[in-house]
Amino acid sequence: MASLLIVGTDTALIEGISQTLTAAGHQIFFARSLADALDAVGDLRPIVVLVERSAIDEIRMTLRVPLAEGGAFVVFHGEDAVASPMPHRVQRATLAELELPLEAPRLLALIRYVEVRAQIVGREEQDFAAEAGA
Repeated sequence: MASLLIVGTDTALIEGISQTLTAAGHQIFFARSLADALDAVGDLRPIVVLVERSAIDEIRMTLRVPLAEGGAFVVFHGEDAVASPMPHRVQRATLAELELPLEAPRLLALIRYVEVRAQIVGREEQDFAAEAGA
């Protein structure tokens, strides 16, 4: 079970996606803006942060949301959204940009990929710590 943070204001879209993610066994947290995201997760570091495209205007806040080791940012927008260019810093930090709910299966696959990547990072850190202590 992965901890995910969804940031956005499209209530209907977010509700549908959260139902899909909850049914897949993930723990979901919500925030209407990136500024509220830090309060929404508390000390928890989500493995995936889903950010609605319209919330990316807060460029400085985008990259301040803490991720779990090996975690990723995924940007999403609804079918009706007009895609404007993302800031380059955000583009580099983003694993994927999805059109939801159309690409919900791709979202689930990306989350599985990030979970595996995080497990590998965790094992590598444990191996490094063991070698350093030896």
